Amino acid sequence: MYDVVIIGGGPGGYTCAIRAAQLGGNVCLIEQNGMGGTCTQRGCIPTKYLHSMGDLVRRVTMANRYGLNAKIELDYKLLVSKMKTTVSRLASGIKLLLKSNGIDIIEGEGHIVSKTKIAVNQTIVDTRNIVIATGTYPVCLPDRDFGGNILSTTSILELGYLPSSITIVGAGYSGCEFASVFNVLGSKITLIEAEDHIMPNQIQEIGNTLEKYMTLDGIDVRTRSRVDNIVKNIVEVNGEKIESEKILVCTGRRPNINRQELDNIGVSYHEKGIVVDDRMRTSEENIYAIGDITGMYELAHVAAKQGEVAAENIMGMKDSKIEYRCVPACVFTYPEVAFVGTLRGRSGEFPLTASAKANCMGDTRGLIKVYEREGILDGAYIIGAHAGEIIGEAALAINMKLRPSDIFGTIHPHPTLPESFVDALRDIYGESIHLPIRSQSKGKSHIQ
Repeated sequence: MYDVVIIGGGPGGYTCAIRAAQLGGNVCLIEQNGMGGTCTQRGCIPTKYLHSMGDLVRRVTMANRYGLNAKIELDYKLLVSKMKTTVSRLASGIKLLLKSNGIDIIEGEGHIVSKTKIAVNQTIVDTRNIVIATGTYPVCLPDRDFGGNILSTTSILELGYLPSSITIVGAGYSGCEFASVFNVLGSKITLIEAEDHIMPNQIQEIGNTLEKYMTLDGIDVRTRSRVDNIVKNIVEVNGEKIESEKILVCTGRRPNINRQELDNIGVSYHEKGIVVDDRMRTSEENIYAIGDITGMYELAHVAAKQGEVAAENIMGMKDSKIEYRCVPACVFTYPEVAFVGTLRGRSGEFPLTASAKANCMGDTRGLIKVYEREGILDGAYIIGAHAGEIIGEAALAINMKLRPSDIFGTIHPHPTLPESFVDALRDIYGESIHLPIRSQSKGKSHIQ
């Protein structure tokens, strides 16, 4: 009998398996659609590969301004092939990690028979604990199905050619990423969002700033716009007909749960996913759920941390809990967007036009903005090159409850982009070194 069987080999599932094995557990992991789950196979990794290649295209195109004359000929079929090779290599690496930790891997679809039994490949697997990590799947518009000209975030990655034009419905994180990447690669993009700003789950100034840069890059952004109808390759929006070769729907995902199985074992759930506590335990003591299936965050790094917490509780570390106070998130557009913490309160900001490193890179679009509450750094967002690489410092500072002076009192190397994070923090007090003197200080100096 296993100590734990995990259903789903995404970031949450395989992290949970490895952590449980590290703590001495006898572990089995079941996965039916490729190791690494949606993140590695159909989400984070393939899209970030395309983002990296798109960034290369963008920078080579911009190089003409600086005396570097170059021409790009895109072989999209080869690009997709290399993307799939990268996915395969990373999935193989995950499998190697699992095997090196002595974890049994079963390839197939797992079904929960009881609180201690799972059926897979016509075999019953016995276990003391079960972790459900089956993720989510994309949903289409009401009364519509994916297929033909209507693509999902999965099927667009399976195309062997670059569409000449794409209408993207939904300007959340995924919609904005796909719009940015395929625009740079050469598709004509129309981005449609029903709310009054793109990235509607974030504060409006982030959406408005990103929309400005998207528009400058040639993306046709339509906010306050709802899809009235789709006829073949025509999307009717606000009485206007928008024609494109393909239509990509990015309007959300649903939890991949088997309601009958959960009902049979008494696990509570709602329309967003399985209900869990801060130890990732469900309403049944030996059943856990992690990742997107919990309906809280569709972020691979959150799933991975939830997997660690679940494994530690299963293996007897009862004080292990999940902390959501400072979860960072990144959106890989051009420029990138990253944010963490609470985005309100006393603030400071620093435009990347004033950054020496950004000027050397020839990429000065964006800013860093930070928020303080009761003398402690409480939130930050970054719009700019490599925002996803910089936000980790802000997340650590918020988690450690550091004062702004703790951070800008630490010497940062020059010239680098994180220097701008320091200046944004100093700007809370009107003391930024690399911004002109203002007529009036923003607030009392931190030096008393």
